[in-house]
Amino acid sequence: MGVQVSWCGTQEGVTGVSETKYTTLAYLAVRSDAPAEAGSAVVRVYQDFLGLLQQMAPTVHSLRLEVDEPAPIKVEQGLYGSWARLKAVVPHDLRAVGESHHREAWRQIVRQAFLRNLHEHHELVDFAPSRVELTRELLPHEEAPAAEAPKVEEKPKEMIPVTVILGGTTHRVEIPKGENLLDGVNEKGVDVKWDCKNGVCDTCKVRVLKGQENLSPPTEAEENMLGDLLRQGYRLCCQVVAQGPCEIEQ
Repeated sequence: MGVQVSWCGTQEGVTGVSETKYTTLAYLAVRSDAPAEAGSAVVRVYQDFLGLLQQMAPTVHSLRLEVDEPAPIKVEQGLYGSWARLKAVVPHDLRAVGESHHREAWRQIVRQAFLRNLHEHHELVDFAPSRVELTRELLPHEEAPAAEAPKVEEKPKEMIPVTVILGGTTHRVEIPKGENLLDGVNEKGVDVKWDCKNGVCDTCKVRVLKGQENLSPPTEAEENMLGDLLRQGYRLCCQVVAQGPCEIEQ
């Protein structure tokens, strides 16, 4: 699931500023109803974490994340944890508020970016177990590239029929099995309305006319947003994963 990297030692950057390679261990806990959804959530949050780091420390370069497959956290159902190793090349002139040494400045920036990212994805993450564990210099033996895994030929995705009724007009499309319903139909040119994609609004609310049994169970976000409407067949399209044929109306 992660990206493998290979670097070596402290070096001079193109600007003549000395640099040091650092590695950071981070742990992220996400809420999810299924392992596949947990994997997508982990990738999304960690990618945004990288984006924040690039904004907050533009002179730090060669940022890479090696992300482990999320695993269920036994203490709480629906919670998945994933370790990640962040590697970066930090120039010695990096500074942060109250920190004049590049190592402490980078540690502060990493922690601030991680915490800010957790808040921006509060609907996906669990704050209690999520943390930055440590930040230290990358050791020489950790720089060796990992052996490439043999390429596995991907099997064609199984497609499922979805009927969408928008304003009285019927659209029939096929989307990959296991796909997010909103993303799947929108990618086929069926413009189901949405705003947040996080389950904190009801813009993407649809009524399921057929195939309710082929859809993922309602999420906590849907329970909070829709309440009794769930029992009337309504769902938040952005929270639904389709495993079989269905018909929806908006």
